[in-house]
Amino acid sequence: ELLELIDRLRGPGGCTWDQKQTVQTFKSFLIEETHELSEALDKDEPIQVKEELGDLFFQLGFVNQLYEEENHFTITEVLQSIIDKMIRRHPHVFEGKKFATNEEMRRNWARVKEKENLNKKVKTYALDVPKSMPALIRSQRISSRAARTGFDWPNMQSLMAKVADEMDELSEALETEKKEFIEEELGDLFLLLVNISRKFDINSEECLHSASEKFIQRFKIMEQLVSEENLSIEELNSSDQLVFWNKAKKQLNQKKLKV
Repeated sequence: ELLELIDRLRGPGGCTWDQKQTVQTFKSFLIEETHELSEALDKDEPIQVKEELGDLFFQLGFVNQLYEEENHFTITEVLQSIIDKMIRRHPHVFEGKKFATNEEMRRNWARVKEKENLNKKVKTYALDVPKSMPALIRSQRISSRAARTGFDWPNMQSLMAKVADEMDELSEALETEKKEFIEEELGDLFLLLVNISRKFDINSEECLHSASEKFIQRFKIMEQLVSEENLSIEELNSSDQLVFWNKAKKQLNQKKLKV
C-alpha cells in the first residue's frame, strides 16, 4: 500500500513536488529523516520512534521507486538481496556453524563480505567507510576496521604516550597561530581520542553528545542563577562567570544525587 501511494505521488495526476525529485535531490531528506529517527531513539519515546520509522520507510520506498522507474531493480529484489546476505553472514544461525569467540565470528563476517565483493568484481579496501557519516562515528568505524587487520596500538600506555606527543604538537601549532597547522593537529588528537573510545567499547559520538548535553544543562542553570541576581552573563568578568559556573555544577550534581 505504501509503495502504491508513492507510485501515485510520482505518477500522472500526482504531486508536482514528488514528481520532480531525483536521487540527488532526495538524498538530503533521507539523511535528515535518519537523524530524526536517531534523536527519537535517544529520547526513548515509542510514539515518536513509530512516527520517525514511518517517515524513514517512506524515504526508502521513495528512493526505491526512483530506481524502479529506470528498471534498475524492484523492491522484491532489494529485500531478497538483504535476506540472502544476512543468511550468508550468519552461518552460526542458519547453517549450524560454530564459532569459539565473538572475534572469530567477526573475522568470518569480514571474510564473507570480502568474498561478496570479489564476486561483484568491485575493488574495495578495509577502510572504505562512507564520507557522509558523522565524523566521530566514521573515525571510530575506521579505527575498528584497521584494528581487525591487526593494525592497532599494542597497549593503552603506547596510545596515551602518543596522545601526550600530539598535545605537545598542538601546543606548538597554537603558537604559530596558523589555522591549517592547528586544524591538522586537532584532527590527529581527535582520532587518538576516538581510539581510546574504541578500546573501551565507548561510542565516541554518544560520548560527545552526552558531554554537550551536560554543558547545556550547566549553562542553563548558570543563566538562571545569574538572572536571579539581576545580571547577565555577558556583563560578568571571567572570574565571576567561573563562580556562577561552579555553583551551577554543584546544583546539577545535587539534582543527580536526588535522582
